[in-house]
Amino acid sequence: MVVLRRKTWRDIRENIGVYLACILVIAIGLLIFTAMSVMMESLERAQQNFYREANFADGFVKLTGYPESKINSLTYVPGIRQVEGRIVKDVRLLDQNQDSNRYLRMVSQDMTNPPQINKLHLLSGRLPADSKPEIMVDPQFMAANHLALGDSVTTIIEGNQAVFYITGTAQSAEYIYVMRTAQELFPSPKDFGIAYIPLNSLKALVKEKGQVNDLVFTLSSGTDFESVKESLQSELKPYGLQSIIARKDQTSHAILDAEITQNKNMSKVLPLVFLGVAAIILYTMLKRLIEAQRGIIGTLKAFGFSNREIIGHYLFYPALIGILGGLLGGLTGIALSFPFTILYNQFFVLPNLKSQFSLKYLLIGLALSLSFSLFSGIRASLEIIRLEPAEAMRPPAPPQAGKILIERIQLFWQLLTAQAQMGIRNAFRIKVRSLFNIIGIAVVFSLMTISWSMQNMMALLTTVQLEEVQKYDLKFQLSRLSAASPVRLDLSHEAGVSAVEPLLEAPATLRNGWRKKEVVIMGLVKDSSLYNILDKNRRRVEVPANGVLLSAQLAKALQVKAGDLIEVESPLRRDTLEDKKVQLLVQGVVPQYIGSNAFMEDKNLQAFLRQGEISTSLLVKIKQSEVARITSKYRNADNVATIESISDSSKMIKELMDSYNYVTWLYAVLGGITGFALIFNSSIIILSERKRELAALRVLGMTPREVLRVITSEQWTLYVLGVLLGIPLAYAMEYGLAQALSGDLYSLPSELPPIALLGAAIGTACSVLLAQYRAYYRIKSLPYVEILATRD
Repeated sequence: MVVLRRKTWRDIRENIGVYLACILVIAIGLLIFTAMSVMMESLERAQQNFYREANFADGFVKLTGYPESKINSLTYVPGIRQVEGRIVKDVRLLDQNQDSNRYLRMVSQDMTNPPQINKLHLLSGRLPADSKPEIMVDPQFMAANHLALGDSVTTIIEGNQAVFYITGTAQSAEYIYVMRTAQELFPSPKDFGIAYIPLNSLKALVKEKGQVNDLVFTLSSGTDFESVKESLQSELKPYGLQSIIARKDQTSHAILDAEITQNKNMSKVLPLVFLGVAAIILYTMLKRLIEAQRGIIGTLKAFGFSNREIIGHYLFYPALIGILGGLLGGLTGIALSFPFTILYNQFFVLPNLKSQFSLKYLLIGLALSLSFSLFSGIRASLEIIRLEPAEAMRPPAPPQAGKILIERIQLFWQLLTAQAQMGIRNAFRIKVRSLFNIIGIAVVFSLMTISWSMQNMMALLTTVQLEEVQKYDLKFQLSRLSAASPVRLDLSHEAGVSAVEPLLEAPATLRNGWRKKEVVIMGLVKDSSLYNILDKNRRRVEVPANGVLLSAQLAKALQVKAGDLIEVESPLRRDTLEDKKVQLLVQGVVPQYIGSNAFMEDKNLQAFLRQGEISTSLLVKIKQSEVARITSKYRNADNVATIESISDSSKMIKELMDSYNYVTWLYAVLGGITGFALIFNSSIIILSERKRELAALRVLGMTPREVLRVITSEQWTLYVLGVLLGIPLAYAMEYGLAQALSGDLYSLPSELPPIALLGAAIGTACSVLLAQYRAYYRIKSLPYVEILATRD
């Protein structure tokens, strides 16, 4: 055994570059797996603990006004365990910039009878005093606006100014991910935050006296949400019911849950890719080592070493690589999970969200690493069992030679140099190893393509929505359901305004059999010029005069297609028990990148709701020079709740997108490292196998660069074939990634632009060139006289 141990360390020293390359690829895969797994486990643990401590609501109700005195009576609805009412108001902040577009969502808190649902977690400061102009704000808004405890903020509430003093920061389970609407996609703590205000303080400033406009409730164990929802709809309809939402559809929870699910999926898929490439490198390396040491294996067998001892010796190499790669990747991944978790805290504000050392994921990573390494080692070592000592000590019979397919193309073949012909022949004659290398290059190319295309995905997600779909400049959100004609008439006469269109957004439940989705139906004017519905080729689709258009993700969730009938309910519809459920014809299915909506003509939607000519918003096309004036003039209008500027939204989203560019480069760098390791390993194997042949070429007078062409021609051949295989693989991976990351809030386009393929091809080529650069110096230092003087 001492002999085998010495041989092991000698072989490792001679091939240290290949071993290090393989360890690095394994470490990258396990780094991704461990970092993402530990981070997501921390996020999920913090989420569950906070939900439990806060007694997070199971349902959320929005309505015009419900008497405070009747709230407790709702506990008699079968299935409801607790119910509480509150006032929720979005108010604008007033500062030195009179055209400021910053808002706070005021959420009332009963200070005399503290809420038992969605309990607040006090982070700093103190609770506001009852009936005093004091508030607590969420920590992100506080930090983004450089506020401190004791500072004041001036707000406009229903046309009147009100000053509040900040007494502390607090966090609610309802606003872990703070967004004003689901359509905003990203939080903007500088422009929108959450404020918690004493109920009596807010009552004194709003019109609703003795009423609440928001209800939250929890369910008894085992209760079906849908049965409770139906009971609540009939009970609350007379009070201007707008929506009843389950926890799973609540914006903050839905985004957090989707993030955890998506990252869990990514943490399983990406590491397998890197470990697969590492297995290819190990297999080819061990296969070459065993073939090169046939004589040594025969001698060991002749001296009495058993198959088990010899195979164990060769399995030590992948075992050592697996352990070192697993430890390096696991420990590095755990270390990286700490800063990554801090980064997540900037988006998801969860008390006690922190990473910690995870022995579990370190051991799982080691097990994965050893499994892949030993599997490739066993596959490569099986030849040892079949070798008899006498046969092994003889050189292997040369493989059958013959013209390869490319040689038959005489015009092309004659254009190649002798070195190129030698390299290409070798690539096609060692078919199995070449196939593995081609697969490895295809995987690397696909990874780099995905990294380039991710930026395109997000650019399409935002650019198409903000520049091609939403063609308006301002969106006036009305404070209540009403006829838009008076405000529309006023706006249309303003200087710089070229178009004004009403918009009706109605919450609804769409059903197809047992499948159902809670959505918002958008009612657009006929021939709308300010909101475009586009097909997959980005051609305009007219909103149907009858029936409904569905977004692609909504149609997929409901399992319907054009021509099917779906059942539609809305809390805004004035109906009777006889016609409560109405069927509408699906006129078409269209892609939608942000949100998941159904579309109808506004007149048709108004007829369905039976509330006459109503709207929820006004879309305005206006000269940019007039935006500030119009915004300032209508900001405090009685029937205008908020004014959204598309240019502001676009600027904010593009700034956020720029900050995500590092992800693109990260995946490109990881792919490049993997590609280099794979191709460098191939170069070393070729040098080891053909060193006598290459040494002979040097003796014949060829320069190191000319000898290098023998290797490079083989590698470029494999590169071209790998890229050709990688193109369909990249399309498949792009489609799978888009499907995995898409949800109700946004849908990623699965387009793969030519620039992504070109960028990946160049990146993979750089890996080839770098590996060849290293091979060149190996050739320069090749002791060709000694090699030729040595007998086989």
